[in-house]
Amino acid sequence: MTTIFVNLLAFATLLSSVFTITSTNPVISVIFLISTFLSGALYLILIGINFLGISYIIVYVGAIAVLFLFVIMLLNIRLAEITEVGTQYFKVLPLAFVISSLFLYFFLSVMPQTSNDVAIISYLVNSLTNFNSLMLSSNISAYNIEHVTNNSLSPETLISSFTQLEALGHTLYTNGSTLLITLSMILLLTMFATIVINKENKK
Repeated sequence: MTTIFVNLLAFATLLSSVFTITSTNPVISVIFLISTFLSGALYLILIGINFLGISYIIVYVGAIAVLFLFVIMLLNIRLAEITEVGTQYFKVLPLAFVISSLFLYFFLSVMPQTSNDVAIISYLVNSLTNFNSLMLSSNISAYNIEHVTNNSLSPETLISSFTQLEALGHTLYTNGSTLLITLSMILLLTMFATIVINKENKK
């Protein structure tokens, strides 16, 4: 029963993300974005990654998505502009479907084969493989990356004795310390840029 519910949450996350991109109304798009974060957070909690799931709800749903929703509601968006964008948008849907299916095929071809244990993922992979084989007229062999997942020196093995929060902190401040400092500098520059732009607009 839990496996079925997890699969339904994964499908709901994908469906909500598609509706987020395809919705022509920005308010409805942000509402679908909130539902994407909620279903993704529940999925992470059910598979055992509780810290990231709760962080999704607090950070994304509680702050960013709600902020986007109120900002969009304050904007003066005309219905004619939304309708015009919608008519132009649906013209490129076939091309978007072809590109996304090709991207999923190449992405799933390099994934570890542990996804075959889940019935719905295995069915989707087989269906997508058959569809793209007809389009490409050739079979692209999957890369063997089992040596990466089975490596005894991988970070997942080294921090397996830690709790989730300790493992996240250990990874951030050891392996990802340079990226963390870089992102902090980018956020600091973004804050200064926002202040400068607001001062120039007032003048």
